Amino acid sequence: MDRAGLERSMRRQVFWITRCIALGPFATEARGKELLADRVTHVLNVSDTPCRVHAEPEGFEEVAWEPISDLERIPDDLALRCLDTLHRMLARPGARVYLHCVAGQIRSPTVLWLYLIACGLSPSQARLRIEERTLDAVAGHSRLIDRDLIDLVQRHGEAHYQPLPRPEILDPAEGPPFFDSTIRPAASALGTLRSSWL
Repeated sequence: MDRAGLERSMRRQVFWITRCIALGPFATEARGKELLADRVTHVLNVSDTPCRVHAEPEGFEEVAWEPISDLERIPDDLALRCLDTLHRMLARPGARVYLHCVAGQIRSPTVLWLYLIACGLSPSQARLRIEERTLDAVAGHSRLIDRDLIDLVQRHGEAHYQPLPRPEILDPAEGPPFFDSTIRPAASALGTLRSSWL
């Protein structure tokens, strides 16, 4: 990504992780207009605040809300419902999904991390894919997940998502990563402890 693209992402805080999936903060009405200009077709809100954007004939194809509590282990059924919703959205031809919570730092990156694992990436590969392309996301936050949930989503993904309906779902976003993961300060700045199983 060129300097102008990086500056635009940093200013707007909409970070494309793959060619089809972006992360960021809450989708306000103003951000919704920017997302539509970026050809986003679907929005998945995993915050505990109701959606402010809606599906409309000339707007988003689908907007879904799957509320996740902040800093609590995600219940199995809710995790699978989020992943199934995201997968269904991404399976649509040409779909581009914006996944958000409130700040775009913990819940939405963790849901995307679980989804990437369900699609066959290792936990460390999924974490790197997300964290090298965002400012302060913490993928796989230890308060939201545990080894049992990782095992569950791996089995669920093998049974229901693989092979992927659109291989480009996992293709990295265009351009080089924004951040070198060895010097990225977000995890230490947030005081997050990495889980030993990762």
